[in-house]
Formats: sequence, structure tokens, C-alpha cells
Amino acid sequence: MRRRGVKNLDTRIVAHPEVLIQNPTEHKGKWQNLFNNDNPVYLEIGMGKGQFLLNLAKQNPNINYIGIERYTSVLLRAVQK
Repeated sequence: MRRRGVKNLDTRIVAHPEVLIQNPTEHKGKWQNLFNNDNPVYLEIGMGKGQFLLNLAKQNPNINYIGIERYTSVLLRAVQK
């Protein structure tokens, strides 16, 4: 996947508070508080632009999904979707 430089990347990522979980250890064993439900939580590591994760979420609204992406420029593309 080609990554390009994105202007104001950090500012744009921070503008989406649901993107960054600041203290994930605080949620350990208590993810239902973050999602406000008792649905199971699925994790995708290396979510890329998020298309696969987005489709899964649409097909399975009774499952909570968390996606992790190493590159913030790619993460921004997923957030924009």
C-alpha cells in the first residue's frame, strides 16, 4: 500500500477522539463500558484503510470492532470512511 504525506495529519487524527484510546489498560476487562453494551469485542491488527473492518461491522452490528493500524496516514484514510 502506498503511503503519502498528509498535511496536518496529527491535528486531523486528534479531531477524531474515538480513534485513539489513550489508556487501553484502563479498559482491560471493561470494554463494555467503552462501547456501552455487552457485545463481544473483535480486534483487527493491521486494518489498513479499514474497508474489511467496515464491512464486518455493517454485517455484524452485534459485535464491537477495534482496529489497530501502525501508520497514522493510513489510519486517517480509515477514519474518513
